[in-house]
Amino acid sequence: MARLNWALERFPLLKRVRQSASTVWAISSLFLFIDTFIYSLTVANLPDILQSQMHVSQSSNGVITTMFGIGGVIGALASGMPSDRLGFRWPFQLIAAVLYIVAGTVFYFSQHYYQLLLFRLINGMASGVACSMLYTTVGDVYPADLLGFKVAIVYFCNNIAYTIGPICGQRLFELHGVRGTASIVIAFGIVEVVLLLTVGEESLTIRRSLSACAKATESPAQKSSTINTLSPQSSSADDVSHKGALVTDSATKGFVHGCPSISSGEEDSAVRMPVWRLLTQLPVLVSTLSIFVATCIQCTLEALVPLHLSDYFNRSDSTGITFVIFGLALTILVPLIGKANDRLIEKYGDHMRFHVMLFGSLATIAAILVMALANSYALMMVGYVLLALTNLCMYVPAQSAYGELVNCTETNAMAQSCSISVIAWAVGAIAMPPIGSALYASSGFTKPIIGLSASTCIVCAAACLIYPVRKLLGKQ
Repeated sequence: MARLNWALERFPLLKRVRQSASTVWAISSLFLFIDTFIYSLTVANLPDILQSQMHVSQSSNGVITTMFGIGGVIGALASGMPSDRLGFRWPFQLIAAVLYIVAGTVFYFSQHYYQLLLFRLINGMASGVACSMLYTTVGDVYPADLLGFKVAIVYFCNNIAYTIGPICGQRLFELHGVRGTASIVIAFGIVEVVLLLTVGEESLTIRRSLSACAKATESPAQKSSTINTLSPQSSSADDVSHKGALVTDSATKGFVHGCPSISSGEEDSAVRMPVWRLLTQLPVLVSTLSIFVATCIQCTLEALVPLHLSDYFNRSDSTGITFVIFGLALTILVPLIGKANDRLIEKYGDHMRFHVMLFGSLATIAAILVMALANSYALMMVGYVLLALTNLCMYVPAQSAYGELVNCTETNAMAQSCSISVIAWAVGAIAMPPIGSALYASSGFTKPIIGLSASTCIVCAAACLIYPVRKLLGKQ
């Protein structure tokens, strides 16, 4: 620590970079890219590794995804609440980076099925910790009216990784086998450790600095306007204004004081909200369900699409490019969805996020029908691209809801709320892929995927209607 302080005093530029909210955003975006890239490296190769080399059944593909989800739940639970209680994020990010190195080492020496399960479990634990912290750190340093776009750009990096990961993994596997892929996993873990030790800063420290700057630039009228904030017991942050003063300091440019921030000395006195109570808040509950359903469908397709391409279209060599097309669609669409989400909320109010999620839920059923009933590879890919759009409509508004609720209610639960979204994602990865794989073995692709997606999306759509209906009835 003494050497770090000496380096910061010696190099003022490094100090400014470490204390910038933009650096937190950039590191979070890069870390999500790494997390998704590591995950997707093996997605296209699982049938070759499991069926051709290890000679296990096709239903085992879903179990591998389930192990990743179990690890994600463990990692999110182990990091969310402790991070809020202890008041730091950086050490958990370092733990996640080390876990990537451990997972890559296990994968490097994998020769049996149980070793591959262990790799996916540790990989999932690293992902659970990393994703909880990266979304948390962005929520720490950005206010409600910027979170939709900021989260969208973070997810943009996720989609780039999802686009290139499978094809890179397929190529690495062809050239160097499992060890070539494992070496990349280890290398990325080392990169994360180096970045955290050099330019990584505790996000809560930056949050306190930004809050102090914002309060120093507030006019008396603005200071009095922040008194009337939303109570923690309220079920929505809809009534909180998204307009505020712009902080023009060069190190904090772009930080909008839209909702009250926790300043130095206020963290301990901030309201603590347990996980169960967070889940009773309507925006959190509906957003969690939306993320769960979107993940269920996407992870099930990751397990079944390679099998469907091989069995129905006789195109096992197209698995890599299939995931590339899907990832490219996500990459192109996510900034647009994020910006549109922010614009709709700014113009019409917070309830619009529920309308966007409602559209995503219903449109997902249509996209799945196109995929499942397609009689050609090209038509199936049209459905897959449409699914990218509907997936984002369910995910982006939901993910931004957590940070907005926590910021606007001044509760000390940012990491817990973000860990809820990661747990929803992890449970989605656990729940449906094994069911889908088992049904595929007995009934093929079409009926199982239509049945599973339609039933889950209808439940999600019904949940998304609750808040708009309550708001409408309240006005009458």
